[in-house]
Amino acid sequence: MRGKSKLSVLTSLAIKNLRVNRVMIVPFILSSSVMLAILYIMRALMNNEYVIKRHSSLPMVMGFGSVIVAIFAFVFILYANRFLVKRRSKEFALYSILGMENRHAKTILFIEEMLIFVIISALSIIGGHIFGKLAFMYLNKIMKDLTVKLMHYTFSPSAAILCLIFIAFTFVVVYMVSCLNLRSVSPMDLLANQRKGQKEPKARALLSLIGLVLLGVGYYLALTTDGTLASIKSFFIAVVLVILATYILFVTISIGVLKMLKLRRSYYKPKNFLSVSGMIYRMKANGIGLASIAVMSTALIITIGSTMSIYSGIEGVVDKNLDRDYSIDYKNSFQPSDSIEKINKAERELQDLIRHSVVDEKYIKNIYVSKYSFVPMMKINNRLLPLTRTNYNKDKGIPIYAKIETIDTYNKVTRNRIKLEDDQVIISSNNKHLLNYDKYSINGKSYKVIKSGERSPNEIAVDAYYIVVKDHSELIRMAKYYYMETKGKREASPIDMTICWDIDKENLGDKGIDNYNKDMKNLLEKKGMKLNSKVDIRNEIYGFNGGFLFIGVLIGVMFLVGTVLVTYYKQLTEGYEDRDKYQIMKKVGLPEEMIKKTASSQIIWMLFIPLFVAIVHTAVATKILSSLLGLFGVWSAWILIKNIAIVILAFIVFYLVLFKITSSIYYKIVN
Repeated sequence: MRGKSKLSVLTSLAIKNLRVNRVMIVPFILSSSVMLAILYIMRALMNNEYVIKRHSSLPMVMGFGSVIVAIFAFVFILYANRFLVKRRSKEFALYSILGMENRHAKTILFIEEMLIFVIISALSIIGGHIFGKLAFMYLNKIMKDLTVKLMHYTFSPSAAILCLIFIAFTFVVVYMVSCLNLRSVSPMDLLANQRKGQKEPKARALLSLIGLVLLGVGYYLALTTDGTLASIKSFFIAVVLVILATYILFVTISIGVLKMLKLRRSYYKPKNFLSVSGMIYRMKANGIGLASIAVMSTALIITIGSTMSIYSGIEGVVDKNLDRDYSIDYKNSFQPSDSIEKINKAERELQDLIRHSVVDEKYIKNIYVSKYSFVPMMKINNRLLPLTRTNYNKDKGIPIYAKIETIDTYNKVTRNRIKLEDDQVIISSNNKHLLNYDKYSINGKSYKVIKSGERSPNEIAVDAYYIVVKDHSELIRMAKYYYMETKGKREASPIDMTICWDIDKENLGDKGIDNYNKDMKNLLEKKGMKLNSKVDIRNEIYGFNGGFLFIGVLIGVMFLVGTVLVTYYKQLTEGYEDRDKYQIMKKVGLPEEMIKKTASSQIIWMLFIPLFVAIVHTAVATKILSSLLGLFGVWSAWILIKNIAIVILAFIVFYLVLFKITSSIYYKIVN
């Protein structure tokens, strides 16, 4: 072959190969395109001007999600390519035996990868833009933005270029891996590759023990990690250990269990003999695939369940952030050394400002003024110490952000009439694991703790306390004790003031409310203050938490696509590998019904073990997930359990449909 004629022949072979192997190639192209389209959608939303202007925090969330999608898509494409290479090893071995040089085989691979690259790139960018419009509308719907239009979602050249670069890099790696597989194996080895797994695999006791230890440590960390920010590192270690253990145990302990079944007398019954023997050979070749299904199923359930929970708890988070319709933060902070007369004068000025903002004072309801101090602390056992560079570096404690408020404010907010003794405080937290003592040393003094859930910190992703003290003088003492340390200088924590109130919406009407909001914002801007409204805070939190739900759904779709493709490839590969065996069984006279029952029992076990493992993993993770969601302002374990149960039930239904479809493909191949 020379010049163009040689290239033409190799191109024809490449195109023919893609047609012949379309049953493997088409699902690979479609699934990869879906994942990469998701990547394009996220990058396009990051650059969308409407999103940037209306939801300033969303691009950061999208950036985090796009990194996860890119990593998974890269790993998944390499993993899926492994199935393709294994299936086609016999084909390239025949090319070599018939006289084709290795460089010609590499050229065919290159042409194939180029064609697949072009198709996937086109589907990813075009499909990403088209479905991105629907995703954009869905995103704004869950963020309660009713003013959005399709025209606000425009094509993003930068997102398209970035995706093309990523796809090109991925397929360069895929091509290099495929070439290494061709180079490292001889033609006879390639032919033999189709018969891998015919030797009965050995049960590796040491590796099984390592897997069990890793699983045990991972579960222990997940069940004992308290959910504070300082312990998130332990949680991620637990995730890595459980994933490693899942892969190890699927490959090793499953074979060990099946070998133990062979020792039972019932093994020699025809049905058991065929099922157990077939399963032993299957597990060696498909253990990694089954582990991947289990890991991706777990990730899907946890991702969607957690993000649904974050979204479900939004109204509770809104109420924690602002318990009245409006609030104003006083523009100046007070020092603990300021007189109470000065503070009371500022309080009266704020109240007069609010009452004079309406024609009639009756429109103002439930007004109160809060005087508080935000202080940094270091929790070491039951001692709450000032947070300094010294104890932060040397002591094993938890850094805490605490809001200290007086009991009179607490009673106004909660409409209670609680009285505190000199040695009592009320404490709540956004993390229940921080409330593990009945007595705390605060301000160098021992206090009995009344634990409350009525009012808790509204900080997100920060370990925080809400502490209620007896009176203003106690607040001043704590502000002095829990000082701020900046540039080596110690300064007492300032005292801040906020006024909160409700407005009579029914009598004012919508137009009156709109005018009131506009007039108040203009008035406060002149005074250097800002109006905080529950409507604005709700929109902001819906934007932030809605963004997490959106990313959770997209990442969940990605894991779902991965699960479908791996399951499909597993059934397809096993079908081709088992076809000869079942034909032999037919020829030796085994009844058709027994052969089908044997195949059915193996398929059921192979597909439903990963589902069972995924549910167990999720159940163990629920405890720590509940704690971590508290850092997002969602502190109801019931919300998480309910949403995860819904996702599991929906996934089981989907899995049953997938099982039915893929098992029918398997039966068609073996028959």
